[in-house]
Amino acid sequence: MSRPSELEEFLRAQVDEGAKDSSGQFTLSREKALEKLAAYQLQGGQAWVLKIVQGVVASGASELAVRQTGTDTEFHFALLEPWTIDQVEDAFYEPEVTADRALDHIKRGLWSVSLHSMRPFFLAAPGWEQALVWTGKAFRRGPVAARQSVLLAVSHRTIYEGKGLPLLRNLEAASGNAAVLAELRDRAFTCSIPLKVDNRRMDALQACPNSGVSKTSFPIYLGFLPGNLPGLPIPPATLGEYRPVLAGDPTVSKVFHPPTHLPPEVAVACLITAHLREIKRGKSLVWETYIHHSTLYWVRDGVVVDWEILNGATGCVSCALFVSAEGMSSDLTGLKLARGEAYQKRFQAALESFRPFLARAEVSLEAMVRSQQMSGRVAGGVMLVGAVALAFMVPIWGLFLAGGALATMSQSGAAARALETDLKRGLERLQSEIRRLQPKVVARPYETQKDGP
Repeated sequence: MSRPSELEEFLRAQVDEGAKDSSGQFTLSREKALEKLAAYQLQGGQAWVLKIVQGVVASGASELAVRQTGTDTEFHFALLEPWTIDQVEDAFYEPEVTADRALDHIKRGLWSVSLHSMRPFFLAAPGWEQALVWTGKAFRRGPVAARQSVLLAVSHRTIYEGKGLPLLRNLEAASGNAAVLAELRDRAFTCSIPLKVDNRRMDALQACPNSGVSKTSFPIYLGFLPGNLPGLPIPPATLGEYRPVLAGDPTVSKVFHPPTHLPPEVAVACLITAHLREIKRGKSLVWETYIHHSTLYWVRDGVVVDWEILNGATGCVSCALFVSAEGMSSDLTGLKLARGEAYQKRFQAALESFRPFLARAEVSLEAMVRSQQMSGRVAGGVMLVGAVALAFMVPIWGLFLAGGALATMSQSGAAARALETDLKRGLERLQSEIRRLQPKVVARPYETQKDGP
């Protein structure tokens, strides 16, 4: 049985000893602020974790380690300029934008889980004599051991949960962990600092859920493109420590043209990806292509804040573009961009940077062709040996088997060539669609805020 987390130990002590308010009574203004913020929530049940990642990235931290336990999700990171405990508590109750961008991100993430979902959290930092703990209803301060880095622990359960059967609690914890992990995989793979979840690196463009490495998606090109756009930092594990959870067929993966170096930032990053899968046809496994859409991802402070499906750019070869959303108007969460003239201009500039790169792209399954040819020669050779032996006993059957052997050898690699032809056509279609593509501007009826949180 694992040792209880610091958050769990504090909450148990509160139950055993009775709640002790060591931070004073709330003022009337704070009560009113809580009333306003209690109704505040981010879209999506786990979007709060994205705000924490944004806050850590904006703080200038060198890395972020996320640890999932049976009771909570922990975030470990080091601050260049540590906050004081009073600074954090005051910011939490401030409905307006906090001047410290990193702290503003984090407080907005915590609003969602603490005020709306009534889930406890624990925060401790180097130099703090006490930890700041949200019990689900109010702040308390409690003892804390000396720390070398910041610890933020967010409980899986609300203050009203956790009294059921142990098996049920474990199932709920596993479900909560899976939901947080899915949110990080879907939208934090663009993190511009090392991001580890239970020691697994996630900060890589190849981890893109739609266009990255998988059993059915095979990147052809990873491009770092220049242009007159705000700089986009590249996730550091992109050409380093990232290892896909489910890697594709190693022979097909040789379609990839890796870049030679990793720049610190670019105007546009892109993936051009082939989509094919192995299916059962009769008694054999064969490869076939399938249709997939292309997407432009908007990135701010290390996470995907919005995205746009590129209308018409669908096929067995797709693209994913990654562009900075810095300075663009957004809703109050900072996780949705306002469509308008500025959006359209940056969209168009990203396409202009990408088009020359795409025009030079090529696709080849030569490694797969050679592999199939080798397998065909081996199989044909075995059949020929058998045919010679059989010809001495039953000549007609020996000739029949020899014919099959020659056919096997002559047709080896044909399936891969046909698949390669399909992919070449898919690439040509993508090139044609991107040449004519124009951004589709859709007005959104929410209040906007420049360079939102």
